[in-house]
Amino acid sequence: SRLHTCIRTRRTSFLCPNLEDMARLLFAFAALVGVAVAIEEATGSSICGDDPAKVPDCNHEDLGSCGNACCVVEVSLPAAPTEVYARVKEVLSSGMDGTFEYVTGGDPNPGDDLRPYNISQPKPFQFIVQGRHNAPQYKGENGDILDFNIAARGSGSSLRMFSLSRIHGALGDGGQNFKTLSFLLKNTQLATSTDFTIVHGCGKALGVSTAVSEG
Repeated sequence: SRLHTCIRTRRTSFLCPNLEDMARLLFAFAALVGVAVAIEEATGSSICGDDPAKVPDCNHEDLGSCGNACCVVEVSLPAAPTEVYARVKEVLSSGMDGTFEYVTGGDPNPGDDLRPYNISQPKPFQFIVQGRHNAPQYKGENGDILDFNIAARGSGSSLRMFSLSRIHGALGDGGQNFKTLSFLLKNTQLATSTDFTIVHGCGKALGVSTAVSEG
Protein backbone atom coordinates (compact mmCIF):
# COMPACT_ATOMS: atom_id res chain seq x y z
CA SER A 1 0.00 0.00 0.00
CA ARG A 2 0.98 3.66 -0.32
CA LEU A 3 1.30 3.94 3.47
CA HIS A 4 3.67 0.95 3.62
CA THR A 5 5.70 2.39 0.74
CA CYS A 6 5.98 5.71 2.56
CA ILE A 7 7.13 3.97 5.73
CA ARG A 8 9.72 1.77 3.94
CA THR A 9 11.20 4.62 1.91
CA ARG A 10 10.67 7.30 4.61
CA ARG A 11 9.66 9.71 1.88
CA THR A 12 7.94 12.96 2.88
CA SER A 13 5.61 14.63 0.40
CA PHE A 14 1.98 15.59 -0.03
CA LEU A 15 1.23 11.90 -0.68
CA CYS A 16 3.59 10.76 2.07
CA PRO A 17 3.32 13.23 4.95
CA ASN A 18 5.49 12.76 8.00
CA LEU A 19 3.91 11.82 11.36
CA GLU A 20 3.98 15.39 12.63
CA ASP A 21 2.09 16.62 9.54
CA MET A 22 -0.40 13.78 9.87
CA ALA A 23 -1.04 14.69 13.51
CA ARG A 24 -1.67 18.33 12.55
CA LEU A 25 -4.07 17.26 9.80
CA LEU A 26 -5.99 14.98 12.13
CA PHE A 27 -6.20 17.72 14.77
CA ALA A 28 -7.50 20.22 12.20
CA PHE A 29 -10.08 17.73 10.94
CA ALA A 30 -11.29 17.04 14.48
CA ALA A 31 -11.61 20.77 15.12
CA LEU A 32 -13.71 21.23 11.97
CA VAL A 33 -15.97 18.37 12.99
CA GLY A 34 -16.36 19.94 16.43
CA VAL A 35 -17.34 23.29 14.93
CA ALA A 36 -19.89 21.63 12.64
CA VAL A 37 -21.44 19.75 15.55
CA ALA A 38 -21.58 22.93 17.65
CA ILE A 39 -23.33 24.82 14.86
CA GLU A 40 -25.83 21.98 14.41
CA GLU A 41 -26.54 21.89 18.13
CA ALA A 42 -26.95 25.67 18.27
CA THR A 43 -29.25 26.01 15.28
CA GLY A 44 -30.73 22.59 14.53
CA SER A 45 -33.83 22.59 12.39
CA SER A 46 -37.00 24.65 12.68
CA ILE A 47 -39.13 21.95 11.00
CA CYS A 48 -41.38 19.62 13.00
CA GLY A 49 -41.63 17.18 10.09
CA ASP A 50 -43.62 13.97 9.87
CA ASP A 51 -43.02 12.92 13.49
CA PRO A 52 -43.41 16.04 15.67
CA ALA A 53 -43.36 14.00 18.89
CA LYS A 54 -39.64 13.37 18.37
CA VAL A 55 -38.76 17.05 17.73
CA PRO A 56 -38.20 19.54 20.61
CA ASP A 57 -40.82 22.31 20.97
CA CYS A 58 -43.29 20.64 18.58
CA ASN A 59 -45.64 19.69 21.42
CA HIS A 60 -47.99 22.68 21.07
CA GLU A 61 -50.20 21.60 18.19
CA ASP A 62 -52.90 24.14 17.37
CA LEU A 63 -56.29 23.54 15.82
CA GLY A 64 -58.04 26.50 14.20
CA SER A 65 -57.34 29.27 16.74
CA CYS A 66 -57.21 31.87 13.94
CA GLY A 67 -59.55 30.01 11.59
CA ASN A 68 -56.38 28.30 10.42
CA ALA A 69 -53.87 27.12 13.01
CA CYS A 70 -51.79 29.91 14.56
CA CYS A 71 -49.63 30.86 17.52
CA VAL A 72 -49.12 34.21 19.30
CA VAL A 73 -46.52 34.55 22.05
CA GLU A 74 -44.99 37.47 23.92
CA VAL A 75 -41.66 37.80 25.72
CA SER A 76 -40.02 40.57 27.74
CA LEU A 77 -36.37 41.17 26.86
CA PRO A 78 -33.67 43.28 28.54
CA ALA A 79 -32.38 44.59 25.20
CA ALA A 80 -33.52 47.94 23.77
CA PRO A 81 -36.08 47.90 20.92
CA THR A 82 -33.45 48.87 18.33
CA GLU A 83 -31.34 45.81 19.20
CA VAL A 84 -34.34 43.47 19.30
CA TYR A 85 -35.42 44.72 15.87
CA ALA A 86 -31.93 44.27 14.45
CA ARG A 87 -31.63 40.71 15.79
CA VAL A 88 -35.08 39.59 14.60
CA LYS A 89 -34.46 41.07 11.15
CA GLU A 90 -30.99 39.49 11.05
CA VAL A 91 -32.37 36.00 11.79
CA LEU A 92 -35.11 36.38 9.17
CA SER A 93 -32.72 37.75 6.54
CA SER A 94 -30.06 35.12 7.17
CA GLY A 95 -32.44 32.27 6.45
CA MET A 96 -30.92 30.42 9.46
CA ASP A 97 -31.66 26.80 8.53
CA GLY A 98 -32.81 27.86 5.05
CA THR A 99 -36.46 28.27 6.02
CA PHE A 100 -36.80 31.93 7.05
CA GLU A 101 -37.32 35.06 4.94
CA TYR A 102 -37.59 38.76 5.74
CA VAL A 103 -40.57 40.29 3.93
CA THR A 104 -40.47 43.80 2.51
CA GLY A 105 -41.24 45.60 -0.75
CA GLY A 106 -44.46 45.71 -2.71
CA ASP A 107 -46.90 48.58 -3.13
CA PRO A 108 -47.60 50.00 -0.65
CA ASN A 109 -44.33 49.38 1.18
CA PRO A 110 -44.58 50.79 4.73
CA GLY A 111 -41.38 50.88 6.75
CA ASP A 112 -40.60 48.85 9.87
CA ASP A 113 -39.77 51.90 12.02
CA LEU A 114 -42.79 53.15 13.97
CA ARG A 115 -40.90 55.67 16.12
CA PRO A 116 -41.75 58.73 13.99
CA TYR A 117 -45.44 58.18 14.85
CA ASN A 118 -44.87 58.57 18.61
CA ILE A 119 -47.34 55.79 19.49
CA SER A 120 -47.94 55.50 23.23
CA GLN A 121 -51.23 53.58 23.52
CA PRO A 122 -51.93 50.77 24.01
CA LYS A 123 -48.13 50.32 23.99
CA PRO A 124 -45.16 52.48 22.97
CA PHE A 125 -44.66 50.54 19.72
CA GLN A 126 -41.24 51.07 18.12
CA PHE A 127 -40.94 48.57 15.25
CA ILE A 128 -43.03 46.15 13.22
CA VAL A 129 -41.59 43.30 11.13
CA GLN A 130 -42.92 40.63 8.78
CA GLY A 131 -41.34 37.38 7.70
CA ARG A 132 -42.07 33.99 6.21
CA HIS A 133 -41.28 30.45 7.30
CA ASN A 134 -40.97 27.77 4.65
CA ALA A 135 -41.44 24.04 5.12
CA PRO A 136 -40.60 21.42 2.49
CA GLN A 137 -44.23 21.07 1.38
CA TYR A 138 -45.36 24.66 1.94
CA LYS A 139 -43.04 27.49 0.87
CA GLY A 140 -43.00 30.76 -1.03
CA GLU A 141 -46.49 32.22 -1.14
CA ASN A 142 -47.72 29.17 0.80
CA GLY A 143 -45.12 29.55 3.56
CA ASP A 144 -46.33 30.41 7.06
CA ILE A 145 -46.78 34.13 7.75
CA LEU A 146 -44.74 35.64 10.60
CA ASP A 147 -45.52 39.01 12.19
CA PHE A 148 -43.65 40.78 14.99
CA ASN A 149 -44.08 44.01 16.90
CA ILE A 150 -41.60 45.47 19.35
CA ALA A 151 -42.58 47.93 22.07
CA ALA A 152 -40.49 49.75 24.65
CA ARG A 153 -40.84 48.34 28.16
CA GLY A 154 -38.86 50.15 30.83
CA SER A 155 -35.21 49.94 29.77
CA GLY A 156 -35.96 46.84 27.69
CA SER A 157 -38.52 45.61 25.22
CA SER A 158 -41.69 43.62 24.77
CA LEU A 159 -41.62 41.36 21.71
CA ARG A 160 -44.86 39.90 20.36
CA MET A 161 -44.51 37.14 17.78
CA PHE A 162 -47.20 35.64 15.53
CA SER A 163 -47.17 32.67 13.17
CA LEU A 164 -50.09 31.63 10.94
CA SER A 165 -50.37 28.51 8.79
CA ARG A 166 -50.77 30.11 5.36
CA ILE A 167 -52.12 27.31 3.15
CA HIS A 168 -55.93 27.26 2.98
CA GLY A 169 -57.54 24.49 5.01
CA ALA A 170 -54.69 24.30 7.54
CA LEU A 171 -56.85 23.61 10.59
CA GLY A 172 -53.96 21.90 12.39
CA ASP A 173 -50.24 22.66 12.37
CA GLY A 174 -48.60 19.67 14.07
CA GLY A 175 -47.00 22.12 16.51
CA GLN A 176 -45.15 23.97 13.72
CA ASN A 177 -46.22 27.55 14.51
CA PHE A 178 -45.01 27.35 18.12
CA LYS A 179 -41.82 25.60 17.02
CA THR A 180 -41.09 28.33 14.45
CA LEU A 181 -41.36 31.12 17.02
CA SER A 182 -39.42 29.22 19.69
CA PHE A 183 -36.61 28.44 17.23
CA LEU A 184 -36.40 32.04 16.04
CA LEU A 185 -36.37 33.47 19.57
CA LYS A 186 -33.54 31.16 20.63
CA ASN A 187 -31.45 32.17 17.64
CA THR A 188 -31.79 35.91 18.29
CA GLN A 189 -29.65 35.12 21.37
CA LEU A 190 -31.48 37.86 23.24
CA ALA A 191 -33.56 35.97 25.78
CA THR A 192 -32.20 35.76 29.32
CA SER A 193 -35.20 33.69 30.44
CA THR A 194 -36.58 30.61 28.76
CA ASP A 195 -40.13 31.55 29.69
CA PHE A 196 -42.54 33.37 27.45
CA THR A 197 -46.32 33.75 27.47
CA ILE A 198 -48.77 32.22 25.01
CA VAL A 199 -51.23 34.98 24.16
CA HIS A 200 -53.42 33.08 21.70
CA GLY A 201 -53.46 29.79 19.84
CA CYS A 202 -50.41 27.50 20.15
CA GLY A 203 -52.80 24.73 21.24
CA LYS A 204 -54.08 26.42 24.38
CA ALA A 205 -57.72 26.97 25.33
CA LEU A 206 -59.12 30.17 23.86
CA GLY A 207 -59.13 33.21 26.13
CA VAL A 208 -56.59 31.78 28.61
CA SER A 209 -53.05 33.21 28.87
CA THR A 210 -50.53 30.53 29.74
CA ALA A 211 -46.87 30.90 30.69
CA VAL A 212 -44.80 28.13 29.15
CA SER A 213 -41.19 27.06 29.22
CA GLU A 214 -39.48 27.45 25.85
CA GLY A 215 -37.06 24.62 26.52
